[in-house]
Amino acid sequence: MLKAFCIASKRGEILFSTIFAPTLTKAVFHPFLSELSSSPHGDPPPAFTKEGQDYVYVFRDDLYWVGVVSSGSLTHQCGQLLITESLGQLHRVCSGLCGILTQHSITANATLIGEIVQESMNGGFLQLQTPDKLQSHIYSRVVAAKESSAVISTPGLFGLEKSAPGTAAQQSSLIVDTGKRELYVDVVEKVWASVSAEGTVIRAEVTGSIQVRCFLPGNPTLALSLNTSLSTLPQEGFSTGTRMSEVEFGSGINVGDGGRKVSVMTVPGQEMTIARYTLAPDHPHLLPFTLTGSTAALTPSDAELKLKLVSNTGMGTVSPHVTFHVSAPPTTAAIMSRTSGPRDQTVTFSPDNKTITWTISQFPGGSYAQAYIRLVDSGGNASVESGELDFEVSRWVCSGVRVENVKLSPHTEGLNKWVRYLTTSDSVSVRLT
Repeated sequence: MLKAFCIASKRGEILFSTIFAPTLTKAVFHPFLSELSSSPHGDPPPAFTKEGQDYVYVFRDDLYWVGVVSSGSLTHQCGQLLITESLGQLHRVCSGLCGILTQHSITANATLIGEIVQESMNGGFLQLQTPDKLQSHIYSRVVAAKESSAVISTPGLFGLEKSAPGTAAQQSSLIVDTGKRELYVDVVEKVWASVSAEGTVIRAEVTGSIQVRCFLPGNPTLALSLNTSLSTLPQEGFSTGTRMSEVEFGSGINVGDGGRKVSVMTVPGQEMTIARYTLAPDHPHLLPFTLTGSTAALTPSDAELKLKLVSNTGMGTVSPHVTFHVSAPPTTAAIMSRTSGPRDQTVTFSPDNKTITWTISQFPGGSYAQAYIRLVDSGGNASVESGELDFEVSRWVCSGVRVENVKLSPHTEGLNKWVRYLTTSDSVSVRLT
């Protein structure tokens, strides 16, 4: 049996945890997080022992799904494969019920995930489960994370207005209607970044995936041509292509032309992962937005926070939802604000946790927005250091990966092809001073 389970981010933050052994606390995960940060060759082995605890984990969607195994138990004697498969199954169940999994969606759906864990890891004893069988036992509703706003706000996002899901996964922005003869190719990327006050990207990680859904009878062969090679091999001579540090192709994928052409036999209605990739650290990271800010004194008791957000995605793109969260000085009693730029802007203040939230809806590519926020009773010399930028951008990806050609063999008449691009923030921290 398992003694404990947690979901951790790449930065070692525990997003969700549950303890099955009554004598343990969350400190049982500290050796794992320590090994994660100190491993000299990247991630530690999928199963290892440290400080008397046995750990098994899988890495899915940029998250670590970790189990602490009881010594001497049947699960321990059977080896790590059983636990690895169960953790992978748990990830598939959570993905099927919650949609796209990010740090934000995990924390927002902690209650739902708690129910899933309780059903699939009954007291630490592993159970075999599938999303359709679990659905009737789950009482919590999915909390819509920022990925879902495209369904409501952007009807022009490559046919998303045709979505008609019927399960708890309806909050996902990439669910499609199964009743039509359609082919969907989705390029989805997530961004983690830290940006200095001057707008310089200190560090950034961009992970992406190419996914396909085909709703056609039979098993036609799908061939895709890309504008760049999905390869980690250095290219000879001068190259402006996308540089990858990790590339992993799905099962049954045939790769040609150095990673520019891929083909696969489709399965009706089933989502297939063509490839997962991570941009190289030395690849020039173009983030979709540049945010700058400054704080100045208005009176001896009040200060003004000026924010300017510039879209770098160009014409023809749209951001259904952009939000900037920042902590106000602790003495701030209220705020007054005015904005310029796109029409749908709001600035709100939470007196309980002293948090200011600037939200922009339907932010066109190539434009900019400004907010002027008066911090009442914050002190004339008050300053705001940093904040968190959340966004979703349609029709654009950071890597520049594009699908140039989509072909089905045998040829199918009356087929609607949809190629969609979506970029979401996982964690983007921006310093203002």
